[in-house]
Amino acid sequence: MSKTLLILSGSAAAAQTARAIKALGHTLVVCDADPQAPAFAFADSCLIADVRQPADCAAAAERYSRKIRRIDGLLCLTDAVMTAAAINERLRLPGIPMEVAALADDRLRLKRAFASAGVATCWHAEIATPQELQRAAIARENLVVQPVERRGQDHRMGGTDDPAAVFQAARAASPGGRVMVEQYPPATRVSAFVESGACRMEAAQEWRDLTSRAVAALDLRDGPLTVEIAVSGGRAELIDAAPYLAPDSPFLDATIALATKSE
Repeated sequence: MSKTLLILSGSAAAAQTARAIKALGHTLVVCDADPQAPAFAFADSCLIADVRQPADCAAAAERYSRKIRRIDGLLCLTDAVMTAAAINERLRLPGIPMEVAALADDRLRLKRAFASAGVATCWHAEIATPQELQRAAIARENLVVQPVERRGQDHRMGGTDDPAAVFQAARAASPGGRVMVEQYPPATRVSAFVESGACRMEAAQEWRDLTSRAVAALDLRDGPLTVEIAVSGGRAELIDAAPYLAPDSPFLDATIALATKSE
């Protein structure tokens, strides 16, 4: 049966998912701040709103659902998990609860939750000054600087970067003014899908075990999950895990079924 689906992100990567959704016969609403977003080419309707602003997107989705066409489900195609939870809550749609989104959105809290669940992760630290960043850059390689929250652009440190400028840019993008640095070696992105707490994914057993522990740490009961895993010193380490659908995920059908599930 045809549904009206809202997707968060109109990026070039999201455009392939938008095309697939249209091929399935669904009505498609795309939300993105860029009026020229590539996925808009496949949209029946467009919402111009920043996917990193939960209140703005929730209000736009509610207006559309109330005045134009009822939205049956939401698919989040980027790590804007707080926005996805806010829309689900406002429209009373299935999806990740706000407490799961809040944990996933705070990278430091998430790392602590992973550590408590026995999930191996790379070195990371919160930093309060450019000098701390400079010391970390001298001592370690493959560093990424980012807001603690999932906002702004991650910055991979290079030898010619100005630590003060990088630090200030990350702090300006953080709602709480919090900055972190972490080792981010080359990693592989893998898609998973969680049903009643059980994780499905196509990967080696070690990677499946690592992801299952991350799912337990997140307390994610159902829905898509995108993970990044690196191999360091012969062991797998979890770089990131966030409850959203990667544009190349093989779990599109399962995610649509969950997003449009009636209570």
